Amino acid sequence: MTEYILYLPFFVYGTLLPGERYFRLWREAIDDMRPAMLDGACLYDLGYFPMALDATQGEVRGMVVWVRPSSYAAALSLLDQLEGVTLPPRGNPGYRRTRRIVRLTGGSSLVAWVYLGHEAVVANLKPIAMDWKRYKRRVVNAL
Repeated sequence: MTEYILYLPFFVYGTLLPGERYFRLWREAIDDMRPAMLDGACLYDLGYFPMALDATQGEVRGMVVWVRPSSYAAALSLLDQLEGVTLPPRGNPGYRRTRRIVRLTGGSSLVAWVYLGHEAVVANLKPIAMDWKRYKRRVVNAL
């Protein structure tokens, strides 16, 4: 039986962004990228990487990334592994991949895959009120 793949773009907001640690792992598969926002979400700092969660208010800034169809299955598998999607949920610092509406800079909206975290992981953390790259620069400059 052949598995059906839904060819949605990805909304990324942390270590998968250009210039970040894991961008190199999938840059060759990328066809296009555009700045975007995920409304109704908050971003948290887990140390070496961020985690976004659904929220009643807030927004997470990042990029919508389109992957070439010929590389899509491999990119999806890589990102799911990297984000720990297949790990058991108990005590899991991993993410779940879900479809969300994201807003491109300029106002249009589209559906994209987003990796969202689990509330238990960020229970004692305060949300970050800016995008991950700007936040990281501030943390590094404060040292």
